[in-house]
Amino acid sequence: MELKSIILGGAFALSGAISVIADNAYVTIQMNDGTKNSYLLSSVPKITHSADSLIVEGDAYASFYLNDVDFFNFTESDLTSVPVLQGNEFRVVYLDNQHVKVEGLAAGSTVLLCSASGTVVSQKKVSDGGVELLLPQTSGVYLLKADKQIVKLVKK
Repeated sequence: MELKSIILGGAFALSGAISVIADNAYVTIQMNDGTKNSYLLSSVPKITHSADSLIVEGDAYASFYLNDVDFFNFTESDLTSVPVLQGNEFRVVYLDNQHVKVEGLAAGSTVLLCSASGTVVSQKKVSDGGVELLLPQTSGVYLLKADKQIVKLVKK
């Protein structure tokens, strides 16, 4: 009888945990230095650990050195508090290992993605919501040029 109550109690706890996760839209990792990384979720992520890393797999993949992680939690909003862009700024958002999004540029601006040697890999015009670029399959260093600014991207 005791085993049955343990199994039922575990099933009840698990069903409660799944409904909590389903109601939330972000997983947030807080580092020991106080910085936070939030990831938008459209499905329940798989959170595991290796000998030295916390790994979040789902819509995005991220790995954090365990000694640097304070805690992680699920929230209904992005806790990173990304500031509003000023008129002369743009933001590069890493979506996954295949895509980056550039935000904050004027519509019609041109964004170039170049190899480290200067060869243009991709060129796109910005729309109102920004522009999304597909990264090359090859690992390496790439340069993103927009509005006379250059950002170095490293693809692993």
